[in-house]
Amino acid sequence: MSGYSGSSALGGMSGGDGQTTVVGLNSRLSGKDEEVLCGVMCPCSRIGVATRPMRDGARIMRQKCVEQRLNAMNESSIAQFGAPTEYRPEVAYDMSPKPPAPPVPIMSEDDSLAPHNSMVRWIIDNWPGGMKGYRAGKDAGLEQIRRPDVVIVQDPTQPPVQSNIKTVVEMKFEDEYRDRQRDAYVRIAGGDKKVVTLRPADCGCRNEDPDEKAAQSTQTQSDTEEIFGLGSGGANQALPPQPPNGPAVFPGYAIP
Repeated sequence: MSGYSGSSALGGMSGGDGQTTVVGLNSRLSGKDEEVLCGVMCPCSRIGVATRPMRDGARIMRQKCVEQRLNAMNESSIAQFGAPTEYRPEVAYDMSPKPPAPPVPIMSEDDSLAPHNSMVRWIIDNWPGGMKGYRAGKDAGLEQIRRPDVVIVQDPTQPPVQSNIKTVVEMKFEDEYRDRQRDAYVRIAGGDKKVVTLRPADCGCRNEDPDEKAAQSTQTQSDTEEIFGLGSGGANQALPPQPPNGPAVFPGYAIP
């Protein structure tokens, strides 16, 4: 399985590292889920991933940081246990099936547990009318494709279809929900109680390392990112492995 790529280090979760104190943010998240996601959110809130300077300057992409760190966890889990963890970042969903049919995760043709690695190619090959049809639908305001920050699945050995979704988590740093975004996530999850918004304040994140710098991206914005309004980011160093359903114990990793 090679669909999960990219790596970086995970911020420590112990009170002694001076960075993160999980504050019991939401009963919809288990203690383990809070620990893992806050352990990603706090260092990404402090550091993020920086794009290469462009005409409008470099940008700090915090969601890209979250994606890289969770992807690194998944790579380690796949290598050691044969399946990713239950935390799936940036899975795109085809919203076109009419309710009550659920949205469909857009996964790799070669690996049903990995997101498709090119949404542009998927749209060209699968969307009615190809890219022209997709852009026409976007201009018409149709609900077409949504990509939550994190989907937590119940069974990590199965794809993130609605029946296997435990929680859809939106990681909000400074941004707010866009038009109809949360409603789309409720539809993906299959219910309002399965959608959680996570913010740095929920995790008790503290910025006590003002000299830390963002990891430098090696990429510029791609066609995929233009379509979905996302930034780009590069890889950093690897995370410690965790079993798919094992305890969330991370001994204080951080980006240097």
